[in-house]
Amino acid sequence: MNLLTQPKLLKKHDKSFQIEWKDGHESWFPYSYLRQMCPCAECAIIRHEGKDVHSLFSPQGDGDIDRIDVSDDIQPLDIQLVGRYALQFSWDDGHNTGIYPFEILREICQCPKCAPLPPIQNEEETE
Repeated sequence: MNLLTQPKLLKKHDKSFQIEWKDGHESWFPYSYLRQMCPCAECAIIRHEGKDVHSLFSPQGDGDIDRIDVSDDIQPLDIQLVGRYALQFSWDDGHNTGIYPFEILREICQCPKCAPLPPIQNEEETE
C-alpha cells in the first residue's frame, strides 16, 4: 500500500464520508454516491445491466451508477474497518455486502483534482 491509498483520517459526517490520505489529499464521498458505487458483485452486475462481472471478458469501468436506485438521504448504520485495507458499510436500505478497499475509494474520488478531465478537442473542431 502506498501513500496514495493509506488513510490518515476517516470521519463520518451527516451526508458524506471524509478520508484524509497520508499524501495530504482529502476525499469527500456523499453517501448516495458510495452506495451506488458499492463494489459487491450484485451491485456491479446491476450497474452493468446483468452482464457477468467475473469473467475474463467482463465489462470494464463502473457501469451506470444510476441503475442503483438509492435515496438522497441514505445513511450508513455502521462502518467497519476490514483489516487494514478496506471499509464495509451497512446501509439503512439493508445492503451490507460491499467491501470498499482504500485503493478503490481513492480511485473513485470525485474532487476536481481526481475527476476525469474533459476530452481534448481537435484543433479542427475549434475552428
